[in-house]
Amino acid sequence: MNKQINNQAVDPIATDMLDNLEGEIFRVMRTLQKLKLRVGKDDLTGLYRRDEFFARLEQMIGGGQGADVAVIMIDIDNFKKLNDRDGHIAGDHVLKRVAEVIARCAKAGATTGRYGGEEFIVGHCGNETSAMALAEALRRQIEREVNVTVSVGVATARQANAEIRRMVGMADQALYQAKHLGKNRVALAA
Repeated sequence: MNKQINNQAVDPIATDMLDNLEGEIFRVMRTLQKLKLRVGKDDLTGLYRRDEFFARLEQMIGGGQGADVAVIMIDIDNFKKLNDRDGHIAGDHVLKRVAEVIARCAKAGATTGRYGGEEFIVGHCGNETSAMALAEALRRQIEREVNVTVSVGVATARQANAEIRRMVGMADQALYQAKHLGKNRVALAA
């Protein structure tokens, strides 16, 4: 039985070819989507790479209605010593476990990424109070589950006024303030 398109009979061979082509196009599109997602993720931790994190944070800020947004920077304390003492395989295991805790504990709608080395970053829609509570919860949960400590820096802004690079810089400064104050703590950007 011949198919009809616009009330005209279509050759069965052409119909099969079109059906096969349609299916192939669908498979290629699905593969491209998977590749795009994989390229945007860090191979070791499964979190977003820095550039993909920034793109997603831009979307988060752009989609807001003037609400607050926070950037939370997390750095594993004494990670170099851990790597030197236990080796890079053990260090990689710690990075994976910390990433798992961050991904699981960050609230729905948050964006999580690996900033570089042993630094992680979270974009969070919420005010200063909720951002500090999340940062402290992440710090405690990482210590409890992974048996390492982290220092955390938090910066917040209204979405309408949020400049991502500036907020990351402020969160990074707060992180170094937490390290300077003795590590294993959360600091808020001034």
